[in-house]
Amino acid sequence: MRHLRGPPEARVVGMIDPPVAVRESVAIYARVSTEDQDLEGQIRELLTHAESQSWEVAVVFEEKVSGTGRVERKEYEQLLSDARDPDRGWSIVLVWSLDRFSREERFTKAVDAILDLEKLGISFCSLKEPYLATPTDSASEFARNLLLSTLSSVAAFESRRKSERVRVAMKEIREGRRKTRSGRPPGRPRRVTPEKVGTAIELRRSGRSWADVAMRVGLPIETIRKAARVSRIAV
Repeated sequence: MRHLRGPPEARVVGMIDPPVAVRESVAIYARVSTEDQDLEGQIRELLTHAESQSWEVAVVFEEKVSGTGRVERKEYEQLLSDARDPDRGWSIVLVWSLDRFSREERFTKAVDAILDLEKLGISFCSLKEPYLATPTDSASEFARNLLLSTLSSVAAFESRRKSERVRVAMKEIREGRRKTRSGRPPGRPRRVTPEKVGTAIELRRSGRSWADVAMRVGLPIETIRKAARVSRIAV
């Protein structure tokens, strides 16, 4: 995280300052998912955009981390924590794109992150998706609400179609009309195979203990004992 706003300038007592236009302050969030991607290039473009809008950049949150939920995004969490502080010192969040900001897979949930910021009095701006920006008047608010409702419907439609395609594919695989990409049966590989059960039975008949049998076939004791009983072969 970089704090870019410098310390306040010293003032002379009794000196009357000329009127100065108040500049809005912005927090930048930049993220790439791999070490080979260019984080600095993303930040440069965001800084350039902030300058073009006459925004003062107060802080830059930056990180190289995957957008999935497996890895904690410390800078993202810090931004959200600072957003809840009324003395944060910035009122705009500027990002490269929504998918760089939110880790949600569904569009509607990703948009919820924007709406949560707006409830705190923070405006949202995406460099690559200006249509997601916080509305500044009633006309732009109507346009964005219309767009979001349309896009969320499209996202829901695509989600249903994807689920339907998966169900059809799995049905065809089970019925033998389609193969999986690997060529193996779907699901987890079977741990208990007829070969292992046969080996276990032969080992038991030779006088081996269940502990020894389980170790040799690579299965838990109760698992292989149950498999042997189910096979209906006297052991």
